[in-house]
Amino acid sequence: MIYAIALGALVVVGIITTAIIDAVRNNQGAADIRAKAGVTNTLKLTGTVESVDEAAGTISVSDVQFDPSSRSGKAVNYGTWNVIPPSSFNLLSATPGTKVAFTVNSDSFDVASKQVVAAQVTVLK
Repeated sequence: MIYAIALGALVVVGIITTAIIDAVRNNQGAADIRAKAGVTNTLKLTGTVESVDEAAGTISVSDVQFDPSSRSGKAVNYGTWNVIPPSSFNLLSATPGTKVAFTVNSDSFDVASKQVVAAQVTVLK
């Protein structure tokens, strides 16, 4: 009789422990998904400055391609794009012929218009 009660108690403890472990796993998975969904500005591109329009605050960048950290496989030339840099970027540092890298604000990435709002622009040397 005592063995039956002890065995029953162990089964109940095992079920409760399993339920707690599953609940913790589900919460960690949700946190991971939220963290990944909250990540922005992860798309990096590179190109060559073709021209700078100081009045419009844009940079025309040719030979645009995904940075090696944002692609798998060979680089593909996506043509010329208009890049709107952040207000902290000095447009005078982007002279024609200069290589630049820019991080794209993902919600502004419009392939049809070939215009992007960059979260960050870096002049490469």
